[in-house]
Amino acid sequence: MDTNVPIGYTIIHDRWHENSKNFIDNNKNSIFWSNFVKSEYYNKLDNILDYIVKFLKSIVCILKVNEMDFYSYNSFEEHILNETRFCKLDYFKKQKILENFWNEYDFIVGISTKLYDCFYNYAFDFVNNYNNRDLRLNEIMRLHDCGLDNYLKYYDYALKLYKNGIHPPDCKIIIDAHDCGLTHDDLKFISNDNKLIDALSKIDTSNLRIIEFGLCNS
Repeated sequence: MDTNVPIGYTIIHDRWHENSKNFIDNNKNSIFWSNFVKSEYYNKLDNILDYIVKFLKSIVCILKVNEMDFYSYNSFEEHILNETRFCKLDYFKKQKILENFWNEYDFIVGISTKLYDCFYNYAFDFVNNYNNRDLRLNEIMRLHDCGLDNYLKYYDYALKLYKNGIHPPDCKIIIDAHDCGLTHDDLKFISNDNKLIDALSKIDTSNLRIIEFGLCNS
């Protein structure tokens, strides 16, 4: 499994959340991740969550002194996105967080005196929900314990992938999947990265013990 799948599963505001959630929750077979993927997942997750928490805290501070009522989501979004334009969180995640909040509290959310309390509770719940999804993910995933530098055992294979445009960390992750396929028959490699799957479909991967490279939503 590619790292973007567990990231999409845990971060509910990720662009690939629905694809990842449906795939992982509805899959009846074992789902593996390697040491490298698990390590990359937590490194990326920590950075994303750090940006999200800073974004949420910024909004809490903005709403604490806000005196405007918002009679539509568009006016609310425009104001908050402008005020948080220097936050490093990507634009898509900002929008999804604001949409999710507005939809959850829309019966009272436009009233300035209620906004602060509502968003404060929402921000607190978000962190708890993140922790719960991460725990759930770890209950589902099976670790293929091959170490962080497993690709060195298959350097020729990794080099072939690299020369065909599959660059790190993707080539390392695919080599881990190949290693997993040596002990688990009919292994499929799953990703949310359409460009990666398309690139893999155009090169010879017959030397790898992976029967299929597919997208989460396929």
